[in-house]
Amino acid sequence: MLLFFPVRLVQMRILLSDPQFIQQELTRFQSELQEIQVKYNTQNTELSDLKVKYNTQNTELSDLKAKYDIQNTKLAELQVKYDAQGAKGAVITRWGRNDCPANITTKVYSGTAGGSYFYHTGAAADYVCMPDNPIWGPHKDVLITGESVGYMYGAEYEEPNTLFGMPNDAEDVPCAVCLITQYAVSLMIPGRTECYPGWTEVYHGDLAAGYHGHPAASQYVCVDGNPQAIPRGGNHDENGKLFYGVKSKCGSLPCPPYEDGKFLSCVVCMK
Repeated sequence: MLLFFPVRLVQMRILLSDPQFIQQELTRFQSELQEIQVKYNTQNTELSDLKVKYNTQNTELSDLKAKYDIQNTKLAELQVKYDAQGAKGAVITRWGRNDCPANITTKVYSGTAGGSYFYHTGAAADYVCMPDNPIWGPHKDVLITGESVGYMYGAEYEEPNTLFGMPNDAEDVPCAVCLITQYAVSLMIPGRTECYPGWTEVYHGDLAAGYHGHPAASQYVCVDGNPQAIPRGGNHDENGKLFYGVKSKCGSLPCPPYEDGKFLSCVVCMK
């Protein structure tokens, strides 16, 4: 039986027995292997570069996250401070001065102490601080018949004028309205020149009120210990709302610790 092999197979067998062919094939394989090695090295280098870029970007991302966390913390702290500021704020009137204590308060406005006339039986009890720059409303010139109205007078230091450091009992009383933003509440304490622990002093001075024999009611207020007078106010004794020193009276007020007939001090505190 005759066997027939394809021509190509026969040729390959012949070539495989040829050393020169084998050498050529080896050279070709080595060349292809070198090309593959070059591509591998190139891709490996690119991969390393990408890894470096990834690590760099990951580091930058971590830095950005750290900065974000810091900024977010600062924002939260500012929000807390803002909320705290929004939740706090007390207003006090400083009687006898046209300025506010520095560093702890800001002045809202200054003006003249006022109130009802000391001898009017229907008088309002409050002392008020009338601003130096009033703005009149649309009813300023309303006409009425009779005197069925209340009145606002200025205020004067009365007796003893030496208690308030005044040369006479005709000096007019200045005032200032002050805003306290670091604290939530204010408190006037009669009979003390110092605040209790945990409270901060705004100012201290002498307790004042209306004269006990006048028909008009009044209230207790704290006049600054270093009072001022409105310029040229002492030229005319016009009365109005009056500031008198306040003495302690033993009886239902225990003595001691109080003493009979002694002028009382006062202090304005905040917390």
